[in-house]
Amino acid sequence: MSTVNVVDNTLQYSHGDVTTVIKLEDILCVSSNPSSHNVLFFCAEGDPKDDPERVRLKKIELESLPTELVPLKASVPSHLNKETAVHVVISTGSGTGKAKTVYQDAIQPFLTHLGVEYSVHETEDPETIPHLARTHFLEQAHRGIPQTVILLSGDGGLVDILDVFYRSNTTVKVPPNLVLIPCGTGNAMASSIGLRSGPLPGLSTLLRGSPSPVPVFAAEFSPGSQLVADEGRLLVPIDQSNETMSHTLWGAVVASWGLHAALVADSDTAEYRKFGVERFKMAANELLYPSDGAPCHRFTGKITMTTSESPEQTHQLEELEHMYAVATLVPRLEKEFLISPGLEPLSGQMKFIRFGPMSPEDAMQLMTLAYQGGQHVQQSTVTYADIERLRIDFQEDEARWRRVCIDGKIVVVEKDGWVELRKEPRRSLNLIH
Repeated sequence: MSTVNVVDNTLQYSHGDVTTVIKLEDILCVSSNPSSHNVLFFCAEGDPKDDPERVRLKKIELESLPTELVPLKASVPSHLNKETAVHVVISTGSGTGKAKTVYQDAIQPFLTHLGVEYSVHETEDPETIPHLARTHFLEQAHRGIPQTVILLSGDGGLVDILDVFYRSNTTVKVPPNLVLIPCGTGNAMASSIGLRSGPLPGLSTLLRGSPSPVPVFAAEFSPGSQLVADEGRLLVPIDQSNETMSHTLWGAVVASWGLHAALVADSDTAEYRKFGVERFKMAANELLYPSDGAPCHRFTGKITMTTSESPEQTHQLEELEHMYAVATLVPRLEKEFLISPGLEPLSGQMKFIRFGPMSPEDAMQLMTLAYQGGQHVQQSTVTYADIERLRIDFQEDEARWRRVCIDGKIVVVEKDGWVELRKEPRRSLNLIH
């Protein structure tokens, strides 16, 4: 004999002498058949001291459904139907390495419960996702096969796929639908479209969301620019087949130079990644307060741009010294770090945020304001503009000050080189949100 009641925003389910209490906010969905109702919900798994965020998807079966749960009834969405090729990509190296656990605890039981057929791909090295994108996702998109790719990763998984699609320079028949289950450190895109940490927001979006095209920017680099690999120990060509001409990378999140690019590059090591999102603050502190006692660096270069207000007119900044220069298509770079307030995600707007050299204390205060609802853009020291194009001509002797970040990838520009950003008109990928 079992009983079920809804009390104070909780579902209280009693079977025999055991009562299970479930917060309504932890319920993912209800699937019904003629004789019963299955309630899928998340609950804490293991010792909270070891991993306070670990949860597992579980199920209880009810003979009758309380009225409060009727809005949670769900069916299989079109992007998971039998005509769609469904792929699950587990990025084992993202963030603090929890993607595989999230798959086992939540994604696998959810797809199994819905009866969805899918393929699983687990990364072995940084080339796994680009290889999958070339041999599976792009090939099927050209053949017109509907696809849904569930990414258990950070922003890097999205970037790897879009770089393959845009580098192919071809038009796809059916753009794949991407679903983000945020497992990275910053998770800028996921945070910007309203997802939070843990599998519940991502699975809820997978179940109830709809696709929108992903806006993209192209970043063209001068000849000789190289990608940083192996935690900064190697420099490799951006395009193996193109050594003498300019090179292009594509991004959907952020392009930066100065403090942001330097802290992303410096913190991209296994040692730093153990600290999660705190790694960015740790690297920023070292850049602002160098351990050798030297003053923080003044980045030197010429910045020109065209704004959305005057797209036919190029504007050059008077200042040649900078501390922070960022162009972004998303409002958030982290869950609470609102870099471009007022920017609608997936709108195609590109914002430019810049401030010049200042004391470490003043720079930290600006960054603190970004964590306080994006108040930094209200300061007179900050340039905040809606742009169409952006170009930086570098005037730095040392290579470490010519590092540019494109959605987490780091490029070292050669001496007297340049980078130019522009909005990409093509739309080859969709994002479920």
